Amino acid sequence: MTVCVSALASNEEAIVCIADKALSYGDHFQWDSDSIKMLPVNPSGSLIMFAGGERGTSKVLARILARESEVGTTTVADTTKLLEAEYKAAKDELVEQLYLAPRLLKRSDYLDAVKGAAINPYIKSVAEEIDAFDMDCQLLVCGFDGEDKPFILDVMNPGVVTDMTTTGFHAIGSGWGEAVSHLLFTEHKRTHGVDRVLYDVFDAKANAELNANVGYEWDAQVIVAGSNKPVFIPRETQKLIERVWVKATRSPFEKRTKEDAAPPPSNWRDELSTFAVAVMKPVMAVRSKRLASRKSKATK
Repeated sequence: MTVCVSALASNEEAIVCIADKALSYGDHFQWDSDSIKMLPVNPSGSLIMFAGGERGTSKVLARILARESEVGTTTVADTTKLLEAEYKAAKDELVEQLYLAPRLLKRSDYLDAVKGAAINPYIKSVAEEIDAFDMDCQLLVCGFDGEDKPFILDVMNPGVVTDMTTTGFHAIGSGWGEAVSHLLFTEHKRTHGVDRVLYDVFDAKANAELNANVGYEWDAQVIVAGSNKPVFIPRETQKLIERVWVKATRSPFEKRTKEDAAPPPSNWRDELSTFAVAVMKPVMAVRSKRLASRKSKATK
């Protein structure tokens, strides 16, 4: 399993997204890897983060990415309908492959059988297996729609989408509870700048490591209104955040040792602030265009 976290920032003009890089194989073993758990969607620049088993997740992602040009390009309602439809279609496809085809049953024959007045024991057993089937796939789809309105959508079995935008943040995967509770504890606000939200979301991810299936290594991207390309958080910025986190969370009773990470530089807040300003440049450009358009309309 995993943890993927997203949160609104900079007055809803940015969305910070973080995912760990752990791979788990049931209860057998788990380790950090070079896996990727967030996929960019073109041309909108939205991100799809995912958690769960490979079989169900790969089916759902394949269907959604086949229609990626429709994700986040119009309204949130349209994107929601697309996500629900493709998730359900992927589940139907897997059900046929796993439960119907091996028994030489066509979908139409199975539906006729379960709709009948009486169901024979064989069909009943098949129906019970299908009812118990879980896709083991959850998605967190984030971005800005055609009107630059942010959205954070939770997609889960059996194809239900929950809009978490009003909450302002959400998490999926086995560590979602620890991550969400920590964002509540640290009093996340959508008005906070990208620099603070980036730290707070990493802090939430780090606390999610209380779950045995969440790894330490992580990826992070920031989606910005007015831009169709998410901004990757470079490794040097990640290291800076990690060093700040180690210092901030250290018990006052503990002393530094040689094995500890180096303390952050005295100007770490300036460095993060400079990075955040650079990330938000597309927003400033959009604001300028909107202001010029309004002035032009006012003079006509």
